[in-house]
Amino acid sequence: MVRYLLNHRIAVIMAFLAMVILGCVTYTTLPVSLLPDIDIPHITVQVTGDNVSARELENTVVTPLRRQLMQVGGLGEIKSETRDGSAIISLTMDYGVNTDLAFIEVNEKIDAAMNSLPKTVTRPKAVKASATDIPVLYLQMTLRDENGRMSFLDMSGIAENIVRRRLEQQPEIAMVDITGVPGKVLRVTPDLDRMTQAGVTVEDLESALTANNVEPGSMTVRDGYYEYNITVTNLLRSVGDVERIKLLKDGKIMQLGDFAEVSLTNRVPSGYSLHNGKRAVTLAIIKHGEESMDAMNKALDSTIKYFSDRYPEIEFSKTRSQTELLDFTISNLEQNLILGLLLVFVVCLIFMRSARSSFIIGLSIIVGVILTFLLFYLFNVSINIISMAGLILAVGMMIDNSVIVTENITQFRHRGNGLMNACVKGTDEMITPMLSSSLTTVAVFVPLIFMSGIAGAIFSDQAFSITAGLAASYIVGITLLPVLYYLFENKKSGIKEGKSADSNQNQSPASHQSFISLYDRGMDFCFRHKWTFIASTLLTVPLCVVMFMLMRQERMPE
Repeated sequence: MVRYLLNHRIAVIMAFLAMVILGCVTYTTLPVSLLPDIDIPHITVQVTGDNVSARELENTVVTPLRRQLMQVGGLGEIKSETRDGSAIISLTMDYGVNTDLAFIEVNEKIDAAMNSLPKTVTRPKAVKASATDIPVLYLQMTLRDENGRMSFLDMSGIAENIVRRRLEQQPEIAMVDITGVPGKVLRVTPDLDRMTQAGVTVEDLESALTANNVEPGSMTVRDGYYEYNITVTNLLRSVGDVERIKLLKDGKIMQLGDFAEVSLTNRVPSGYSLHNGKRAVTLAIIKHGEESMDAMNKALDSTIKYFSDRYPEIEFSKTRSQTELLDFTISNLEQNLILGLLLVFVVCLIFMRSARSSFIIGLSIIVGVILTFLLFYLFNVSINIISMAGLILAVGMMIDNSVIVTENITQFRHRGNGLMNACVKGTDEMITPMLSSSLTTVAVFVPLIFMSGIAGAIFSDQAFSITAGLAASYIVGITLLPVLYYLFENKKSGIKEGKSADSNQNQSPASHQSFISLYDRGMDFCFRHKWTFIASTLLTVPLCVVMFMLMRQERMPE
């Protein structure tokens, strides 16, 4: 096979060049995230009902929807939480259930329940949880001048009703979670003097507020083949509603606003969100798992610029961005690759005394890394911390494969073989050992795939990265590397062909001969004292076992 490749060198170079170009193109399109896109067996159904109380929403929407969702296969637990205007139904699936199929089934149950829901209710939305639901960054909104024209309550309304909705409209952003927004409450402050003059007591005010803030509920009216859902509501929602409440006292009809001050104020907060010592509204940005971090950052920067121009009183700041961590990880990989190439070049110059061999090894490593990214794209693996950690390990093993093949071909040339025969014999001799070495290395990481729970799903990316890197390195080592060696080496650059092995060994440098002599003396010492050497080695085994048993064991590092 190697001889056939050497006879078709141009075809091999062009084939690898095409794959390198594809790898570079696919690298720019790979999704980038902090963690792998792992489906968590959890599905959330979001129900919205504007101007609908919690009791009515529970009776008319959540209850019939729960009946349908309880029929979903593989359902482990279902919970619901209802509040005025919205409700959340959480479904926890048994681990191992295909969440994609469960997500489709949940949507089918929602469609089946729509016939029994009020016509005014928007279709509930199902959201599938994923490991990428961790916020990629946080957007902080603070007032530039806390004593200016805009109040914190006004900024909170802008953040909740305008900024949040605009961000969620971006195709790269999946969801925005907002914190630090104070709740609003209608405050009624009685004027005791006016109340005394009108003969109204505090109990009269409480009775009037209670009687005018009721939710009778809804009813279904049937007319032949038609069915109508009628909702009757009498909830207080604004300052004007409270001020216009009528009171009947001593035959007189009065309004509550005549002897009480009604205002919209902040609810007593249970906590604060601070940024640079200022009270802030924090928006946690969660991106879609299929989107890249760069595309999301560009869309987010464009939106922030638009709001900064529109609301100059508000300052927008990005904090806790995963982009910095990912950039550090990717730059770490690039640094390791560059350092590896430099070290390979230095080692080859010292031991092989050939700059061409150093260049060949470095070029093969670069091609192997690019082919690994092509495999990432083909198997839908994202660039994340786990996959990058595996790729860093694979790069070190790629260096070993390239050095071994190059050194073996060089040894055959030292033995007097021609350039073509040295490339063929040197590569053929290493095909089986390199394959067995790669398989044994992969076998160490295969158990990561079979780990139970989400941990196994996460670390499978590391196992894939190492497997893909070794596979790419192996293919490059037995196909492209001998072709590159044949093209870059010539009769003048290496050992002259036709000389015997003994004559070449005699021409080895003094440093090489001294290293071999030191190794020989060490081996002679071990063989002369073989029983002492074996006994000392065996004595360390029980010590290592005891130390292993005394080691602290935990699932995750601190």
